[in-house]
Amino acid sequence: MTTPDERTRALRLASELLQDLEKRQDVPADLRLRTRGVLRHYPEEWQLRMMAEDWQRQGVSTFGLAPEPDRPDPLLKSKVRQG
Repeated sequence: MTTPDERTRALRLASELLQDLEKRQDVPADLRLRTRGVLRHYPEEWQLRMMAEDWQRQGVSTFGLAPEPDRPDPLLKSKVRQG
């Protein structure tokens, strides 16, 4: 059975894969365009973390999401970059 943190990781990795596909020039243009459309509505890493934390607070994370152990908080990471 997939655990909530494994599901969270899978969603993050899927996002990274889609971002890589969108940038590759050897991928057909129509597929890159579709990928861009999916990414437009795909949650960013910080949103995934917030969803995971929210699901845990509600106590319904059995089939939901959970923060990835030992993964830095993406909100803190982005604040460091901006500061």
